[in-house]
Amino acid sequence: MLSFINGSMATSTQRFLTIEIGKKNDSNLQTIFSTAIIIHFIIALIILFLSETIGIWFLNQKLNIPENRMIAANWIFQFSILTCCLNVIQVPYNALIMAHEKMNIYAYISVIEVVLKLLGVISLSYITYDKLITYALIIFSIQFLIRTIYQIYCKKKFKECRINITKDLSLYKRMTNFAGWNLLGSLAWLLRDQGVNIILNIFFGPTINAAKGIATQVSGAIMGFISNFQTALNPPIIKYYAIGEKAEMEKLAYRGIKFSFCILFVITFPVILNINYILNLWLTEVPQFANQFIVLILIDSLVGILFGNPLTTSLSATGKIKTYQIIVSMIICAILPISYFLLKFRYDVTSVFYAIIAISFISGLMRFYFCKKLIGYSTTSMIKNTIFPILKLIIISTPLPLILNFCWNINHSIKFIGLSIISITNISLTIWFIVLSQNERKTILSIIKQKMKK
Repeated sequence: MLSFINGSMATSTQRFLTIEIGKKNDSNLQTIFSTAIIIHFIIALIILFLSETIGIWFLNQKLNIPENRMIAANWIFQFSILTCCLNVIQVPYNALIMAHEKMNIYAYISVIEVVLKLLGVISLSYITYDKLITYALIIFSIQFLIRTIYQIYCKKKFKECRINITKDLSLYKRMTNFAGWNLLGSLAWLLRDQGVNIILNIFFGPTINAAKGIATQVSGAIMGFISNFQTALNPPIIKYYAIGEKAEMEKLAYRGIKFSFCILFVITFPVILNINYILNLWLTEVPQFANQFIVLILIDSLVGILFGNPLTTSLSATGKIKTYQIIVSMIICAILPISYFLLKFRYDVTSVFYAIIAISFISGLMRFYFCKKLIGYSTTSMIKNTIFPILKLIIISTPLPLILNFCWNINHSIKFIGLSIISITNISLTIWFIVLSQNERKTILSIIKQKMKK
């Protein structure tokens, strides 16, 4: 639950580092980095204290966990606390790499991390001890190794990666103030995701949590395809703001939204069409509602992309996020009482996910409103450059696969392969000839030619 801190703190630290890099103010970089390290170390200590007090009480007294698995749950919780603290301390190093736009290094280390986790999971089949506890230990060990790699790389490559005790209290205040309001937004997302999990647990028990867990896992795997792309957008958006190029900043934000939606849609739509086949192929026993949860969570992800990361980064660049975070966080947190009352009045469990989609859309509109108010983003440009192209993509590319999905009565494997090929081909052609502008097609072809030459 406390891992939400990582994203918000990384955004905050990266913002301050990127602003100085954009202004070419190297003298302040080391000071900001040292301040970030100290702040994150203090946060890690706070997390450790809260987890070992309130966290343990809540785990043992309030959660609905089978009694014979409480020992395992407590061991896993301890490893999770340590992993979380490591992740928090690692944030300034990740932010430094992102601020310098060393995306290749970030990608290499991410690949190493994923491979190690895969090997760790495979090794579980050869281990006789409690596999859940062992898995938690493996994840902690991998995280410790990854943090060490990041730290060694940063110290070798970036001269500002040196820790000195900073006496500039105003800098601590500015960074913690910005991070604090950013944390409010992250806390709202935490309450939305984990709070809904707890509400579902209270009303239905672990079975529904298992179904939602599978849905979240599928969504997380798919979102992983665009997370690095969106991460790469953050530094240039912030740098454009630092040098006063707001028009270029706006264009990049809209382009980022459009490309992100296209990447996500080309993966998501075939999964939605074939969700029952995929689940039966993947799982021995498919939990009830898992297929519906996955479809609705993926739709929520697509809605979130429309007003997502590029707009959030744009607002972060301004540093004026107090009012924005308060209002948007309140909208996001509204899902908790809404979910509770929907289930209290015996609405279907899927109604919670429809409410989540509606809240995502409303909070997204509010996010754009603040971009318009604080930076000057244009509603007309937003509609022209993102909404219309995305609507064209959906309207043109989806009818044929949907019709075939209802009409084909053939072997499930052949239907899965056929629908996937037709969907991906149809969406890709629509993106290339309809969604992308001529200049965007030329730029992509140029990048491909450069990569092929290398």
